[in-house]
Amino acid sequence: MRLLVLLLLLHLSTNCFSQLEDEKSVQVFKHLYSFKFEEADSIISTIDSTTESSNYNFLRAHYMRWFHLPIHNQNDSILNAYKNYLTTAEIDMEFNKLNYNQINGALLSAEYNYNMGNYYKALQSGSMVYDLVKNNLEQEPEQKEVKLLSALYHYYYQYYKTENSVLGTMIWFFKEGDKETGLKWLEEVANQESIVSTEALIYLSHIYLRLENNPDKALYYANKLHQLYPNNLKFYELYIECHFSLGELTREVYSQIEGLKDSEKTYFQKYGICYEAICNSLKDSISVDEKEIKLNEALSFIKENGGGNHLSSLLFKSLYHTTGDEEYLKQKDKHEVYQFALTGYPPKQKGYNYKN
Repeated sequence: MRLLVLLLLLHLSTNCFSQLEDEKSVQVFKHLYSFKFEEADSIISTIDSTTESSNYNFLRAHYMRWFHLPIHNQNDSILNAYKNYLTTAEIDMEFNKLNYNQINGALLSAEYNYNMGNYYKALQSGSMVYDLVKNNLEQEPEQKEVKLLSALYHYYYQYYKTENSVLGTMIWFFKEGDKETGLKWLEEVANQESIVSTEALIYLSHIYLRLENNPDKALYYANKLHQLYPNNLKFYELYIECHFSLGELTREVYSQIEGLKDSEKTYFQKYGICYEAICNSLKDSISVDEKEIKLNEALSFIKENGGGNHLSSLLFKSLYHTTGDEEYLKQKDKHEVYQFALTGYPPKQKGYNYKN
């Protein structure tokens, strides 16, 4: 039963959650989002790791997490270093004020241990954060960092309750969440000028694209992310899939696919090769046999380089659409992570009024 706390909270640790009051920390995150890792490392190196150990280890952990995507698939040397930076991530309650660096460190620790199969350690970190979240759900929090965390809890509580029948029968154990409140608070945080607003944009793009199956609205937020950080290869994933879901193959989409393919890191190459194969499968000038070959080559590349159910499901869907072979459809269903436009589910229609 208590593992459900962790399942909810793991969604809160996908990216950073922090109160960034000093200019150095703000600049580090801006550089990380911009994929300017040398600049970020240079700033972190100016922080005294003895007198400012909490902030130093917090920033080092985030540096490693962005530089080594996905962190849990790295070698032992990198994982041990990352784990050492997380050892200082404990929650410190003083006068009912929250230390956001430490909260974020606890969330990262929960995520890391969960991915490594250390469920008890993950639960310890996640449960501590839940005790803080549950007290900030009824009244709209004034602090944007707390508002982001509470918004995510509101949304994912209802998401699990509605979409997962097993969890839905058990989730009454936790404090009630409201999806519409979660989305409203996320959108409000996204419209503020801060590093935290970037986190809200990431979640909104992901949620509207893959969970709400509303690519039109997802693209609105993915565009904002791209405008802020045009060199972030991880954000390309959301931007490209939004356009794919809407049937829009723009020059910028092709450019981003090339950027992913040209990356030195296999992680991004997998996305680029997958997306390129899907693009080619939509071209009338290419034969069905050639399309099938290219899609299967992309599948093989992904399998040979660590796998990936999400990308595989997109490719199997394209193979089924291209060939009509029911076996590909079965494989799509087997690998499917999200039920959205790119895995064969009709997206919600356009026609939303967006806040600027």
